[in-house]
Amino acid sequence: MKRIGDMLCRSSLLLLLVASVGSADAKGERIVIYGATGAIGGVIAQEALSRGDTVIGVARDPTKLNINDPNYKAVAGDVADLDSFKRITQGADAVIISVLSHGGNEAPENSVSARAAKVAVEAYEGVAVSPHVIQIGGAPTMYETREAMLAHMHLPAGSPMYGIIFGHLIALQTYRASHIRWTVLTPPLDIQGWKMGAPPRPHRTGKYRVSTTALVQDADGHNAINVADLAVAAVDEAEHPRFIGKRFTVGY
Repeated sequence: MKRIGDMLCRSSLLLLLVASVGSADAKGERIVIYGATGAIGGVIAQEALSRGDTVIGVARDPTKLNINDPNYKAVAGDVADLDSFKRITQGADAVIISVLSHGGNEAPENSVSARAAKVAVEAYEGVAVSPHVIQIGGAPTMYETREAMLAHMHLPAGSPMYGIIFGHLIALQTYRASHIRWTVLTPPLDIQGWKMGAPPRPHRTGKYRVSTTALVQDADGHNAINVADLAVAAVDEAEHPRFIGKRFTVGY
């Protein structure tokens, strides 16, 4: 009996050692982030790095990507350039696209978000093994149609914001017509701690609620989330996909 007990003890110890080695060698996801210099993309990058993921931050000027972390790499690239996109994202587990620009004019189809979706679909349509493309969308697209969006928001045709918002709608439609592994994460109308052109003020709780059909509202009808928890939702989807081929939104 003592011999059997010794054998069981040694076996248990071996299993513990194997488990420990496996944990030590375990690697996080390899995530490419477009817009990592932005207030939202930068917070997403920090969230992913805090979990041990490897992050490739992409910008036209990589010197602006000044995150100091051994798991972070800055590269030059253009989300609207097909060859560049394919080269940078090859082998990635997930690609997070967080871009906000009207692309130099007010036509929605020329917005960076619309062009990014088109490039992502062209890059991976029909490809057997591809990264999970997660694009940060625009809250008004939860109203689904151009008419409904205009009824809820004042968006003068020809304005930069018109191009940005309806560019997000075109991006969503582009993904829905595709067969790639995509998800659109639509933020709330109120992204707390974020203001265009200003440094982010993240306050992370790690908690949020989700919906695929309507904006998430609290008991007072408020639709909001802090930029840090929006980042949590983005990285959660990258690490543990639940909404492939779908659009979802978050809020408190």
